[in-house]
Parts: sequence; C-alpha cells; structure tokens
Amino acid sequence: MKTTSAKTVAVLYATKGGMGDVGKLAMTLARLEPSLSCNIRPIALSVEDSSEGTDKGLEVDVEDPTRKTSTEDLLATMSQDIVKIDVAKDSAEKEIGDALEGVDAVITCLGNRQPSMERWCALGTRKVVSAMKTKNIQRLVSLSSMGIGKDYMNTTFITILWAGMLKTILRSARKDLHAMETAVRESGLDFVLVRPVGLSPQQMPQGSCDRLMSKPSKRSKTDLKFMLAKSDAAAFMLGEALAPTIHSRDVTIGYYTSRSTGDL
Repeated sequence: MKTTSAKTVAVLYATKGGMGDVGKLAMTLARLEPSLSCNIRPIALSVEDSSEGTDKGLEVDVEDPTRKTSTEDLLATMSQDIVKIDVAKDSAEKEIGDALEGVDAVITCLGNRQPSMERWCALGTRKVVSAMKTKNIQRLVSLSSMGIGKDYMNTTFITILWAGMLKTILRSARKDLHAMETAVRESGLDFVLVRPVGLSPQQMPQGSCDRLMSKPSKRSKTDLKFMLAKSDAAAFMLGEALAPTIHSRDVTIGYYTSRSTGDL
C-alpha cells in the first residue's frame, strides 16, 4: 500500500461498538506504518445524550492483550488531536465540515450492530456527505456490514442465520445501515461501501484480506470464510482511501477459503 505523496485522510468513527473499532485501528495503523505517507484527521462521533456519553472512545475490543494495549496507548497519544462531535446537534454538519477542511479522502466507521445501541449511522452519514460536498471532497470509504444489500457470498447456514437476526433482533441496525448505504449511493461522491464478513475481537490479523465483487461459484475457493480481524478491515479501508481501486460500488471483504488454516 504505497502512495506517491502524502494525503490527509479523515477517519470518522463511532466511539462505541465494533465498527467504530475499525476506524480507531485505521488511525493507529497510519501512525505505525510510516511508509503509508499519510496524515490522519481523527473525528469521533456519538450521540452524547445517550449511553455513548461524551468520551472520545479510546478503547478497542480486541482480545490479544498486546495488540489491545499498544493500540489504546497510541490512541491516548492522539487524544488531543481528536475532534469530538455530537452527531445529533443541529450544528454537527458545520462542525464536521470545519474538521474536514483540507482533507483528501474520508473514511467512515459509524455503524453498530449491537442490539442495545443507539442507531444514528444514517444520520451521521448524511451529515458527512453534505459536509464533504461543501468542502469539495470526493473520496468516501464507508464501512457497512455483511447482510446489507448484495454481499456476493454463497448461501450457508451462517448467512441464513445472520439474515434472520437482521430481520428480527437486529432489525433497527439493518434499517439504519440500509439507510446509510442509500445515502452513500445517492451522494454523487467517489465511494466504496465496504462489507466485512464479520468483525471478530478474537480473530488474529493475517496482514491482508480478500475481496468479493461478484458471487463465486458454489464450493469455490474464492468464497469467503466467516470472521475477519478488525485491523485487516482497517488496512483495507485505509488503502482504498489512499490509493483507490474500487469506485462507486460495494465490496465484501474477508479471507478466501483457499487460505490455509495455518495462516490464522
């Protein structure tokens, strides 16, 4: 993942939830990999009048203790640079626009899929899109979820189970993420919607992930396994912000079934 000149990438992340963790990991990855040659503009979004509170979300849910500690320590050093915005405020769009001044590309990791969390992903995305247009920023890399729209995976027990959960106990998350994707698709921006197969705190990074942009044949070795390390999803999104390869469409990311189990 190399670029010809340093770019400034804004990372807007939800302070709570696994999808927000991807944004936090993208921020720290840019600091840990000088070869990426980019500047990060960290922006924390939440609804402050809720269980999310007013903090900047400097914790990540990953089970490897070394990775968790190093990530959170680095996030703590970035705390003073993080712009905190209450997405529910009337002034949020202007505040987001001010924070995006001079940015080359935007990464959004705003959603969540936990049953009890506040649903504001679509609201936040609409405000981000409007702010991007005001500031004439074209590139948007937006995190979504497996099971929202076409994800190109073959039907399995897990895909059926997940679809059922999205239509029942997670129907509010499904509605919110669908509305978010609609806002992105209709934005007129140079976007990519990124759908991970599942973001697992337990999954150890493999250093890269694979993609699906069309449905593979049944039993294909290019179908995707379930569960993806959050940091590999973060690296994919950062790469698409810095050196775009996918334009105005969606992509599902995970690990090909052809990868050996020894790579896990």
